[in-house]
Amino acid sequence: MAAKKTTFEGVTTEAFESLTTFSPDTMKEGYEKFAKGMSSWADFQRESVEAFMASAGVFAKGFEKAATTHASFVKEQFEEGVATAKAAAASKSVQEAVELQNEFMRTSFEKNLGQVSKLADHWTGVTKEATDPLTKRYGQFVELVQAYRA
Repeated sequence: MAAKKTTFEGVTTEAFESLTTFSPDTMKEGYEKFAKGMSSWADFQRESVEAFMASAGVFAKGFEKAATTHASFVKEQFEEGVATAKAAAASKSVQEAVELQNEFMRTSFEKNLGQVSKLADHWTGVTKEATDPLTKRYGQFVELVQAYRA
């Protein structure tokens, strides 16, 4: 196969013809397409910020609920500890005081495990709920990129 020979005059003519096909209508059409693309990108960014704010709101409410729940749990545990200490101090024998203390430790341990489990479930739910708006935005981003590629 023979290589195509290009002359200076052929390149100049080709370049001139490509410039003459560039008209004001072509310029206007290109600008409108660019402006529409930038407008849709700005809308996408605005919606992304809204999704982020919704996600942050869910996280903040989840944090508030966890803090309230944990504070009441700690208060309850403290009150039970004080009551056990008073009962142990008022006990008639060392054996009775040790039994009270052992029962308190056993129930406290069980309650703490329950509280950890409850908090783990809470944070799992909050995480799923908080990431939902961001996951949707990511899917829309992928669709947007694929639409531009087409």
